[in-house]
Amino acid sequence: MRNKIFILSIITLVISGAVFYTAKKEEPVREDSKQTVQEYTSISSDELESMLADKDFIFIDVHTPEQEHIAGTDFVIPFDQTQKITSVLNNKNTKVVLYCRSGSMSKIAAQTLTDMGYSNVYELIGGLHDWISRGRKTVPIGSIPTP
Repeated sequence: MRNKIFILSIITLVISGAVFYTAKKEEPVREDSKQTVQEYTSISSDELESMLADKDFIFIDVHTPEQEHIAGTDFVIPFDQTQKITSVLNNKNTKVVLYCRSGSMSKIAAQTLTDMGYSNVYELIGGLHDWISRGRKTVPIGSIPTP
């Protein structure tokens, strides 16, 4: 009789544990609740130089205050004025390359644009500092238009 009680106790514990484990499992994520996270692409000065040779993008200096610029820059638009950046992009698939002095402001602007649904966003790693350190060309302050 004691063996039967012992075995029933063990079976009860196993079943209780299985029920408790199943109840604690997280609910599966519903398919319609998933969100797609878009990201920007970081590029090196070497990659940018190659891209500029066959330019097919809008090139924006987002640094504030204004600084000298990489040759080929299309616009100067401060990183914290995203509405002006979007005004020069034809649509959310327009290819855009952003840079600033060191890379921190361009990362913020790139993330803001991707958060807004822009899908073809690039930012220059190390910004103008890296560009200049590699002996590449710049143009003076005031030589690039602002929208």
